[in-house]
Amino acid sequence: MTEMKKARGRTIALHLIKGITFLLILALLLMGLSYVMAPKDNTKESGITNPNANGFYSEPENSIDIAVIGNSDAYSGFSPMELWNSFGYTSYVSAEGLQVPAGSLAMLKRILTCQKPKLVILETDGMFTKTDASQDIVNVFNSMMGEPFSVFRYHNRWKNLKWKDLLRAPNYTAHCVTKGQRLSNEVKAYTGKEYMVKTDKRAKIPMASVMAVDKIIALCQENNMELLLLELPSQSSWNYQRHNAVKAFAEERGLPFIDLNLDRDRFAFDWTTDSRDGGNHLNSSGARKVTRFIGEYLKEHYPLPDHREDPAYSTWHEDYKTYLEQVKI
Repeated sequence: MTEMKKARGRTIALHLIKGITFLLILALLLMGLSYVMAPKDNTKESGITNPNANGFYSEPENSIDIAVIGNSDAYSGFSPMELWNSFGYTSYVSAEGLQVPAGSLAMLKRILTCQKPKLVILETDGMFTKTDASQDIVNVFNSMMGEPFSVFRYHNRWKNLKWKDLLRAPNYTAHCVTKGQRLSNEVKAYTGKEYMVKTDKRAKIPMASVMAVDKIIALCQENNMELLLLELPSQSSWNYQRHNAVKAFAEERGLPFIDLNLDRDRFAFDWTTDSRDGGNHLNSSGARKVTRFIGEYLKEHYPLPDHREDPAYSTWHEDYKTYLEQVKI
């Protein structure tokens, strides 16, 4: 009987070793494929997803002090160039349309490969974006695996692969003057009733979002980065119930939370002039207003460096001039 147990134990151990070996070989193959399939530049032509959001790769290493992540509300409503001109803070908006917190986590991990921001700003609207269970699994997997397994993100690139992509090291050349912001001078007013009607009711934050934001919090703590939760004005996707939910979430975790849908007179916001699509996203005018207000908050609460007199950041002054031409101020 003892010999049978030993034999069974050896069989189990052998199967375990085979299983682990298989997984290691699979992981190495996926990492190799990921290196080959991943775009070697951050231009649109290279095949990278959302070139503007990934423009931080082209910025000088460790030159970005503020990383902004979130969905389209963030890239529409936050203006790094306005923040630069008024306060000298270097920021980049790595936001994507419908970016859920798991996507924000994955983006932050990519940012940390070349930047060491002192502050991370998470736009909270994406915490309520509903996805099906299968998409949740994909999002969580991508956020956990990160760049070593980017083959899952770029699996369709095989059609456009060239021989030089096989072993070529990345060389990021794209330059985004707006540092990730989508500029829009379009004006389409929201003229409906007030949407922030006070209530004690609280919306439910999906569990997938809770888990992902908690991982963002942990990642920030590991890298000595402050985390600020921010909600930009959005009539179509925000309400007081969502405000209450994020406020409670932030308080439970000891995080600051700014909701710019409340008391909009503080920064002279006007839905008739500051939206590009009738109340969903801000235009350049709205972005300027909210960013200056955010800048004052940052100045009061965070010891961020003013780089405007630093020769190493002279290109930011040039980018601001180009930015002014594009927004036609």
